[in-house]
Amino acid sequence: MATRTRHGGGRGAAGAESTGDPGAGAAAGTIPADALGAIMSPKQVAQFSALLWAFGCVIGVLAIVLPHGSGVNVVGWAALTAFAGSVAIWTLWKAVDQPLWVQYILSLLALVAISGAVLCGHRSPVVYAVAGLYSLSSIYTASFYSGRAFSVYLVGQAIMSGLALLTTGIPGAGAGWAVLVGTTTTVGVVVHVMQQALRVAATTDPLTGLVNRRALEPTVVRELARCRRLGHPLCLAVMDLDHFKAVNDEHGHQAGDRLLADVSRAWTHELRATDVLSRSGGDEFVLMLPSTEPDEAVAVLARLFRATPQGFSAGDAAAEPECTVEDVLRRADAACYRATQTGGGNVVVAGQLAA
Repeated sequence: MATRTRHGGGRGAAGAESTGDPGAGAAAGTIPADALGAIMSPKQVAQFSALLWAFGCVIGVLAIVLPHGSGVNVVGWAALTAFAGSVAIWTLWKAVDQPLWVQYILSLLALVAISGAVLCGHRSPVVYAVAGLYSLSSIYTASFYSGRAFSVYLVGQAIMSGLALLTTGIPGAGAGWAVLVGTTTTVGVVVHVMQQALRVAATTDPLTGLVNRRALEPTVVRELARCRRLGHPLCLAVMDLDHFKAVNDEHGHQAGDRLLADVSRAWTHELRATDVLSRSGGDEFVLMLPSTEPDEAVAVLARLFRATPQGFSAGDAAAEPECTVEDVLRRADAACYRATQTGGGNVVVAGQLAA
């Protein structure tokens, strides 16, 4: 059963506390820009990391077995190659379950390993080719780290590669280091800019500027895990605009598009920065409300009713222990369907007795 609440109800302190300062909602509807793998799943990110480590291992094997000149510490290369292979296997097996800081540690280890490979080739011109391995870690960090974290990485790489190359004693080491830093930085920046553009295109609804369903689901997964860990509540609301088809039929699709954009802006202004408002398609929206109880979520929805003359029907569902994203979305969607069946302008809270 479910509770059906008119949009005039639920107004009060709970709603004010849940939404906080409306002005703080300017960032509502966004996903964290520094979230690792905002487009790819954690498993795909781990597989990509493992692939780059495996490339390093294969390159190490080829460097050892092919003619490489004298003055190379082959034992050191062999040890670093085995290390790269071991990290590749571990990353493929375990990295998907690790927190973000583990990825930062792996990036640091990659810098250390590559610098070690450069040091092992100090007395051979092959050292400049070995230094090209820095591009592997540049590609990874450019693909998945925030702009700030990527910038820190580039500075660290410039310092470590400088310490490794400028102490070789080989003529032209300074120029070689400058070319290396310039090349890897350029490659990294290009990859990072393209990744950011792809992330926006893949996760943002172009009409409203809100996140889309593809971006919402991994965000909810992370929030569910955080709420289980901290014991905080979490609510999801599915919202359908009332009589939206009539707007398109009577005034045209351009008017419908303007209505969707106007409603999105009005709602976003009423939400906290931690809330995530998503357009899942057509006139359907999904709202994630972290640290929010069901009665507080009803009060939030009451604020959204007051923010625009366009009415809507909503279904609210609280996340339960060990539930999946599909579970809570299905319950919220079913509650929204019941709300629309009453004629619109209602909020139905899943899992409570009818009132």
